[in-house]
Amino acid sequence: MKRTRNTCLFHRLLYTACLPSGIAIMLFVLLVPVPGSVFAGTVTIEEASRLSITGHEDVRIARQGVVAAESSVSKATSYMLPSLKAEGTFTRFSEQKSVGSTLLQPDDSANVTVSLSQSLFSGGSRWSARRGAKFGVMKSRHSLDATRETVLLATKRAYFNALKATRDLELKQAAVKRAIERKRVATARFSVGEVVKSAVLRAEAEVAGAEAEFIKANTALIDSKNRLKRIIGISGEIELVEPEFDTILKEDVEELIKLALKRRLDYKANLLDRKIASEGVREVRGAFMPSLALQGLYTWNDKNPQTAFLLDETVSASVVLSYPLFEGGLRRAELKEAKSRVHVAELELIAATHDIELEVREAYNRMEAASAVIESYRRQLSFAEEDYKMVFEQFKFGLATTVDVIDSDTELLDAERALMNSTYDMQVDILELKYAVGTLLDNYSK
Repeated sequence: MKRTRNTCLFHRLLYTACLPSGIAIMLFVLLVPVPGSVFAGTVTIEEASRLSITGHEDVRIARQGVVAAESSVSKATSYMLPSLKAEGTFTRFSEQKSVGSTLLQPDDSANVTVSLSQSLFSGGSRWSARRGAKFGVMKSRHSLDATRETVLLATKRAYFNALKATRDLELKQAAVKRAIERKRVATARFSVGEVVKSAVLRAEAEVAGAEAEFIKANTALIDSKNRLKRIIGISGEIELVEPEFDTILKEDVEELIKLALKRRLDYKANLLDRKIASEGVREVRGAFMPSLALQGLYTWNDKNPQTAFLLDETVSASVVLSYPLFEGGLRRAELKEAKSRVHVAELELIAATHDIELEVREAYNRMEAASAVIESYRRQLSFAEEDYKMVFEQFKFGLATTVDVIDSDTELLDAERALMNSTYDMQVDILELKYAVGTLLDNYSK
């Protein structure tokens, strides 16, 4: 069984604890399930991304939407092609009927009819329906890419959250180690009478608190990895790899807004919605025009026995012109409904423009703010590390109290976590800005 570096580190911390309660602490380790004790393999952020944008259920559902949209084009095209239909009937009569020597009703008869119908003119409604269906295919493909982009963002966000949880667990392990070391020093000083029993008890309480924080961090790591595995569709233990961090986008926010209005897939879908609605108006207006169709008919008849005036075969062709005179206001209602859909599509496009501008500005501001605070957190961590070293050395020689060293350790842990969180959060902010601009999928083939 393989063990992660974090597990081995924590075990070494406990094995070096020369305290009477060391057995209890070791039992604590045995009861805590350390993540990554057995893992199926290493998964990079790029591998996780490609797994999710190809196999996630939402992506597969969106692909079926493309298939359905393409079928709609075939369906619209079929209404423009000739229609050929064949029918056959066989009739058995109860008795023959005659008038004099003329047979009118035979014993049985057979009939075969083949009809051909071709629309010649329909006011342009069928062409409009086909163009609208083609726009629907384009929209469904944009929706597929938009779904892939959404899943990609969720995957990378989950990956960074799992990395953050991993790093947080390491920080909590280091905090346990420092607490054990402080307990060792307090016990040693108590044994020679330099401190009172309360100092040792306080150190014991700090160790227990650090252990509790480790347990919670361990659970958070397990949960974050499970969320990641759910998105990418794998099972078993995984080990994550620290990726190369992206740099902040250098473009001006106004340039990014212009780029977003060209690249955003949902905005392109809104543009297509307006085109589809416009074609819907043309389709309905076609119903106000006369329609012209060509019809051909072939008929074969057979009767037993043959009747008088039997025509074995007939062939005919007709040109049919039709124009609806009154339909109860149906066409006008449909036209009003179609025009309303155009207005809705235009309003949705305006709303999408404003929303995209706001999303880009907010994402840009978050990225800028995250970048600005990281350097401050680095300085804070440097000061906190130096402060803890000095206070702990003073604590060894009785120049600092237990409260002083615990406060210094708390400041150190807070500074470590603040820098870690801001570092990963900035990467997520960069991803969200790329998502808001519409460039997140640029490095991924379809």
